[in-house]
Amino acid sequence: MNPLVFKTSARPQFVRALVVVATCALLTSCRVDSVVTLDVEPDGSGTLAIVTTADAEVVAKYPNLASELSFDDAKAAGWSVSDVATTPEGAMQVRVAHHFVNPEEATDLLGQLSSEFGPFKDLVLTRTGKDTDSTWNLVGKLQVNDGLKAFADPQLLTTIGASPFQATLANSGLDIGQAVGVTFNLKLPGEIESTTGISKFGTVQWNAAFDGSTQDLTTTTQNTAVAATIARIFSPLLRWILILWIVGMAAFSAFVALWRYRRHRRTPTL
Repeated sequence: MNPLVFKTSARPQFVRALVVVATCALLTSCRVDSVVTLDVEPDGSGTLAIVTTADAEVVAKYPNLASELSFDDAKAAGWSVSDVATTPEGAMQVRVAHHFVNPEEATDLLGQLSSEFGPFKDLVLTRTGKDTDSTWNLVGKLQVNDGLKAFADPQLLTTIGASPFQATLANSGLDIGQAVGVTFNLKLPGEIESTTGISKFGTVQWNAAFDGSTQDLTTTTQNTAVAATIARIFSPLLRWILILWIVGMAAFSAFVALWRYRRHRRTPTL
C-alpha cells in the first residue's frame, strides 16, 4: 500500500491498485496518508520507517484491498512489513521499515523512496567529527511533480494502463494533495542548530506540497556526549589518582607495619 517504498520494485497489480485508490480517493473525498520517519542514533545506526494509512472510506470502497496488496518485493529487499492493521476509526494501516548501520546506508535507503518526480530528491545524510562530538547534516529536497508519477515509475504506469486514471485526475481539476498526504519526520542526534522544517520535541517535520513547489530539507544538529567527553578528559587524571592512591596506601601500610615492629622491639619483656 505504500507508494514510497514500492515505486521501483512493485508488482504491476500493486501499483495499479494504488493508482486506482488514489484517483477514487480524490474524486470521492477519501484519503491516504504516508508518514516517513528517519530516526538516527548517536552511533549512526537507525531506522527508516513508512506508515501508510488509508481512511475508513477507502476501506469501505475497497474491502479486499488488504488481501490484494503484495509486499514480497519489499521483504526480499530487506524491509520488514507489519501486518495490515485496522485502526479504531476503521482505517487500514501498515508499517514498512528498514534498519541501517551508518549514514551511508541511510542515504541509500532514502534513495529508494524517490524518482525524478519526487517526493524525495537527492537526500544525503552525513556525520562529521568524533563519536563524542559529532555534527549531523541532512540535505535534499521534498517535491512532488506530475501527480502520480511521483509514486511510480512512468514506464510502469504505462505498463499497467494507468493513463486513464491520470487523465481522470487531470480532467477533474482537483489537487491530488486533497487525497494523498506525505509527511517526513526527521530525528537526528543532538541539538538542532538549523533547519527548514518545524521542530517539535526534537523531531523536525515537513509536509509535502502537491503543487510542484520545492521544500529544502537541509538540517544540521550538533551532538556532544557530555558524559563521554568528561570521561575522556578526566580518564588519564583518574588513572593517576588511582595509582597514587594505591602507592599511598601501600606506603601507609608499610609505615604502620614498621611502626608496630619498632614499638614491639622497644617494649620490655617481663
